[in-house]
Amino acid sequence: MATFRELLQLSFKSEDTEEWLDVHFTRPIGLVFALLWNRLGIHPNAITILSIFLGIGAGWMFHFTDWLHNLYGVILLMLANFCDSTDGQMARLTGKKTLVGRVLDGFSGDLWFAAIYIAIIVRLWHQPVPGLSFSWGIGAVLLAVVASLGCHAPQCALADYYRQIHLYFLLGKTGSELDSYRQQRAIYEQLPKRALFSRVFYYNYANYCRSQERRTPCFQQFFARWHQQPPATVREQFLQGSRPLMKYTNLLTFNTRAITLYVACLLDCPWVYPLMEITVFQAMYVYMHRTHESLCRSLTPHQGFIFDYGGTLDTGGVHWCSVIWQAYERLQVPVTSSQFREAYVAVERQLGAQPLVQPDFTFRQTLDLKVRLQLEYLIQQGLAPSAMAQYHDAIVDDLYALAQRETAHSLAVLRQLPDVPKVLVSNFYGNLSVVLHEFGFDGCFQQVIESARVGIRKPDPQIFQLGISALGMLPQEVTVVGDSLENDILPARQLGCRAVWLNKRINKEI
Repeated sequence: MATFRELLQLSFKSEDTEEWLDVHFTRPIGLVFALLWNRLGIHPNAITILSIFLGIGAGWMFHFTDWLHNLYGVILLMLANFCDSTDGQMARLTGKKTLVGRVLDGFSGDLWFAAIYIAIIVRLWHQPVPGLSFSWGIGAVLLAVVASLGCHAPQCALADYYRQIHLYFLLGKTGSELDSYRQQRAIYEQLPKRALFSRVFYYNYANYCRSQERRTPCFQQFFARWHQQPPATVREQFLQGSRPLMKYTNLLTFNTRAITLYVACLLDCPWVYPLMEITVFQAMYVYMHRTHESLCRSLTPHQGFIFDYGGTLDTGGVHWCSVIWQAYERLQVPVTSSQFREAYVAVERQLGAQPLVQPDFTFRQTLDLKVRLQLEYLIQQGLAPSAMAQYHDAIVDDLYALAQRETAHSLAVLRQLPDVPKVLVSNFYGNLSVVLHEFGFDGCFQQVIESARVGIRKPDPQIFQLGISALGMLPQEVTVVGDSLENDILPARQLGCRAVWLNKRINKEI
């Protein structure tokens, strides 16, 4: 059988969302009552109804000006809060959760504070405004309306929403009560016309959810994206940013508000309480809302990019086969284009089959190897004389100078997009990190995905899926930039990505 301490721990939702006063005061007392009333066979709904009468009674006591009646009001409101804690604990312990209970639980706190605001209006009506010669009168009504409907209600609604959001990301759906307008509206529409009570509840609750969602557009966008493809890193980032805001959700719920009320009434300055709602509490609300929306905005990049390397960043949209052949032409190497292409294809197949390019090779060393193998192939196949070898250094120098110019231009463009998520996906030989460092691309990409290291080569779409996952985005949020229609553009479009075909002759979005 569970001990009292164990039962108490089970009643806590999480350390992140529990307030100190609730942990050490309200919840333990509530659990004592819960165990007692459960033994007596009292239903949780009866306790909720009792809390409503206690809360309304507290409001009645606060309209008096003497401290004794106000003290009675403090005691009654504390008892109402104990009952509110008790009914939830009993429902969880006994499984006695009902629709009526949900309605009463959500309605009870509203009735308490409605009675309290009415009491403040009555109390202030004939009292003089501090520092002035006239009484509050209708000003008390305006003060209470602004404080209650304009500040108190949205503050509590949003604080509760943010708490449930945090619990959802922390514990999952079962650990929170995060509901959506669409879900609750669907329940409402499926209910039979004769189920009047249920329809009224779900209609109002759906609208309540909609009001929360309308005030949090950045979160809605973030959550829709995260819900479809939830990367664990984003979940942790969200919790890290949301956790400091939980203290504000606690401050904007019952305890801080009640203590403020107690002090204001006992000191016979009840106007202080609604004024605190309008100023201090509202400032907390604005800060919490802006910070939470900013957090969600930062975790919802609107677009990410996957870049190819060879033929894209190092040549500006010209395939390396054409780039090398143009160097042959400039240097008047005595070989035809068909002979060169045969040599180029043969060498690329050889490099793909054999680990000739070492992991520590620079780009110049890679060029040196490729050109040497091409010339050797041409000579061995009798397509060129042995004197062809003399062109080796000149070809390498020419190509390396071109690569330096083009990569410098690409780097300048990428540096203009410092906050845009970028990933590099390339068919390469296992030394791409060395090459990127050689040309100054360090820090430009969130991740570098190289075919030789992941065991997948373009045009296999799975290598692009790795890039999409690295970005933590949906395919439709990603744009692939590459020079090859077959290797870059078509596989990207197959996955649902946008694609930009970088080509010296054709430069357009597909």
